[in-house]
Amino acid sequence: MSRTLLALAAASAILAGLVPSVPAAADGMSCPGGVISVGDSRLDVLGKCGQPTLVEARPAQVTEWVGDRVQGASRTVTITVETWTYDLGSSRLLQYVRLEAGKVVNVRTGGYGHAVDGRRSGGAIPRAPCKSTSIQAGDSTYELLSLCGEPVFRDVREVQIAVAEGDGQWVAGAATVVLMETWTYDFGPRALVRFVQVRDGRVTGVRTGGYGYSE
Repeated sequence: MSRTLLALAAASAILAGLVPSVPAAADGMSCPGGVISVGDSRLDVLGKCGQPTLVEARPAQVTEWVGDRVQGASRTVTITVETWTYDLGSSRLLQYVRLEAGKVVNVRTGGYGHAVDGRRSGGAIPRAPCKSTSIQAGDSTYELLSLCGEPVFRDVREVQIAVAEGDGQWVAGAATVVLMETWTYDFGPRALVRFVQVRDGRVTGVRTGGYGYSE
């Protein structure tokens, strides 16, 4: 190898060492309780991986299209964006889990960790005292709380909806903000998680997730 090529190789190595490491995309995250991947819920992350080392949260506005390809309208939704950082010790890479509105949208790795003990606790997920089938659409939030207690998580979405008059036509420039919540209830490892949709103090729907994690 010529001296010129050797000099270029040495310079490239020096520059590579000076450039800060950028988190790299990963297919998922392997935890003691299982693998985390895109689409998993916040409860899945907590149940499988335990409490994160650091949680950073901020509100973010996104635009959604309501309707079909021919007719519809866009609306502005405010959601919570979180980054959960897991430091698993100096022998393993940092893991960054990005969640939007309570769902995993990205998992990335960084440099090596700094924690002396990278083990994570289970997260102490509370179990709902009611039966999973007892939550029904139409229940008031008071009835839900009296029966099942506080949920593990409450996710709030602020949705800006156009105002319609009596003829059904939208008023230009007029809109109202509606709070839509998702309450997560865990019933243990033998029952399916329930994601309860709440609006204006009433249960408007119930979705079923995977099996729970509470002891």
